[in-house]
Amino acid sequence: MSNTGALTVTTPTDREIVLTRVFDAPRRMVFDAWTKPALLERWFGARGWNLVVCEVDLRVGGTWRFVARGPDGTDMGHGGVYREIVPPDRLVYTELFDDQSYPGESLITHVLAEQDGRTTLTSTVLYASREGRDIVLSYPMERGVAEGYDRLAELLQLDVEEREMHMNWTLEVVVVPVSDVDRAKAFYAQQLGFNVDHDTRLGGGNRVVQLTPPGSGCSVVVGSGVVPDMPPGSLKGLQLVVADIHKARAQLVERGVEVGEVQVMGENPDPEGDPLDNVGFVFFSDPDGNEWAVQQISARG
Repeated sequence: MSNTGALTVTTPTDREIVLTRVFDAPRRMVFDAWTKPALLERWFGARGWNLVVCEVDLRVGGTWRFVARGPDGTDMGHGGVYREIVPPDRLVYTELFDDQSYPGESLITHVLAEQDGRTTLTSTVLYASREGRDIVLSYPMERGVAEGYDRLAELLQLDVEEREMHMNWTLEVVVVPVSDVDRAKAFYAQQLGFNVDHDTRLGGGNRVVQLTPPGSGCSVVVGSGVVPDMPPGSLKGLQLVVADIHKARAQLVERGVEVGEVQVMGENPDPEGDPLDNVGFVFFSDPDGNEWAVQQISARG
């Protein structure tokens, strides 16, 4: 990939180094490349250097630690603490090397600005003293960062091409056949707590009601006339996922839904996880007999 924005290095104050580079990719992808170990391991460091340790606890107050190994087998370790995390705009953390040749820790601030699908990354390194800043400037720091950013640009280009080749196909709507639209709307909205996205009357008895479960990327549609002609109650196997199956069942009971007891359908494949994860279910039907299952996956909480 071409260097769409050659690395620019400036020293606006006596304790700062500012590095700027333009990448031909959206800032979400650039931010991910700075925060996800699986991506960091593919680009971080000058050519010939590769991460052999990459630990990221991405939360304010969380720590990070990298150990890079050079072509001669030399290891270089450094780490710090995350101070600010604002995806995908801003990332701030401290940095201290294991064998640091200058005093004090540094504060690194990355700011990502996107325009027309390209991201300008501005990284400001604030040193504890001018002495430390000047020591770093005496090293081949600019070359090392430029090589690392070139590797990042190459990785981003591969990811962009892959995304263009593999378009997302998202499931957005499932039509649920019902005999009484008002009754179905009341059940899904008032008893199940689904959000009513719209209730559109098109005339001539045509009506579409779209409802979305809280937190879901997929909606259900009930209606008359313009919806596919299916026997009411003929849809089976609809499934919702919740973080706590007992809490979900309690809410359904409180709202007047006739729901079965919690059933365990097998054994959780993760022996260290919640024993109900993946295998804990409850079942209920809507007023027309369309059948629903609710599954526990605690990681979705």
